[in-house]
Amino acid sequence: MNTEWVTIGQIRKPHGLRGNVTVEALSDVPERFDGLSQVWLELSDGRREARTIDKCAIERRGFLIKFKGIDTPETANRLRGAYIQVPRKDTAPLPEGQFYVFDLIGGQVVTENGRDVGQVRDILTMPANDVMVVDGPRGEILIPVIEDVVIDINADERCIVIRPMPGLLT
Repeated sequence: MNTEWVTIGQIRKPHGLRGNVTVEALSDVPERFDGLSQVWLELSDGRREARTIDKCAIERRGFLIKFKGIDTPETANRLRGAYIQVPRKDTAPLPEGQFYVFDLIGGQVVTENGRDVGQVRDILTMPANDVMVVDGPRGEILIPVIEDVVIDINADERCIVIRPMPGLLT
């Protein structure tokens, strides 16, 4: 079975004497951790292991999580830096018109006139708006993800239609 994984957090460090760990949320849907019981950890050596969440609480900069079977600071320290993941099929639903970054990576960008612009390599989160990094025939293009430019996103077909502002594609 080929499972695609979505990273929703990263373990930062042990917390306290009972095996708790502090976790930085890497999801735009922080309530994603509510009611979550089973996760997979991608460890620093590349191995992936299933873990059951015993307790989860919100803390100042993320979450405090207690995994079953992790009961000391020493065993918790072994998890430092591990990514917390869920199968892609278990991702939290998003409101209408919102998309996960992984749904757009690799998508084809075209103008409303059908001109091929290129393929999405990355999405950068910037203070004002997100920016798509697109690899086009003439190199890298940065496209702001704003209503005036991105006029349609079809995540199922992995196609993004844009209306380029003057100078964007030259």
